[in-house]
Amino acid sequence: MDCEIILMTENIDVCRYFYREVVGLGEPELDSCQQVIFRLGKEAVLVLEKSELPCMGHASCACRFALGVKDIEALEKRMQQYGSPMSDGFGRLGRVVRRGSDPEGNLFQVFSVAG
Repeated sequence: MDCEIILMTENIDVCRYFYREVVGLGEPELDSCQQVIFRLGKEAVLVLEKSELPCMGHASCACRFALGVKDIEALEKRMQQYGSPMSDGFGRLGRVVRRGSDPEGNLFQVFSVAG
């Protein structure tokens, strides 16, 4: 089953940089002024889609997504340097999970995966 996580963004350039450099997703598969697509796994992508809708209340959205990262400590350091520290960890399914927020207020979670 394929999975696409689609985030509506007002400033796609700022969000592209954030997910590429701060979160560490690397170079996108598709990179345009309207849409940026990052490959998360064999059948999963994160899509940033430009939207100029005035009613985007990201922080109050009921949907969140979680990413498995190889070096959670390095991500926490980059988030701190970016000015967006992550929350204290909590447990879920035997893993420590941290919460973060992108420049537009989209909330996400991260957990460690084996390298």
